[in-house]
Amino acid sequence: AKRNNYNKPHFCVINMATCRTSSNCKGGIMKAMLNRIASALKINKDSALSTVEKEFKKKVMVLIIEEIDMIFKQQGGINETWFKTLVRWAEDNEMRFSMIGISNCVNDANATSVRELGHSPRELIFSAYKYEDILAILEQRLGKKIVDPKALQLISRRIAGLSGDA
Repeated sequence: AKRNNYNKPHFCVINMATCRTSSNCKGGIMKAMLNRIASALKINKDSALSTVEKEFKKKVMVLIIEEIDMIFKQQGGINETWFKTLVRWAEDNEMRFSMIGISNCVNDANATSVRELGHSPRELIFSAYKYEDILAILEQRLGKKIVDPKALQLISRRIAGLSGDA
């Protein structure tokens, strides 16, 4: 595969919910995300934007952004400009950069911003988890002996009724 110029892709997963609520994004979302991308590419985490862009011409990067709509919940224009940069990278045929955005919100203003600035990206919409799904997830992760089964059932009903987001 290497002889045909196929390289193993580098993956970088960033959860914007975690970034917004912790010190993981000191210096701003753009700087924090750029540091994480640089680390995934195995280059100096304080690399300049232009250095990272040059790496994308040599290395394959798949950036997965969980809660992508949260990029727009802070700092307004700065994050919009940063998102446009990510989209530009993904659309540039010379760069080996792809971006996958994951969001639970599909109908709010932030989701609309993702669609508009992302130039109508391909969307896959999944239905929310049902009570039975959430209960199965909780039982698998917690076990039936640690938490009372009736408590798990109550939690599952409430989550399914509110958001369906496990």
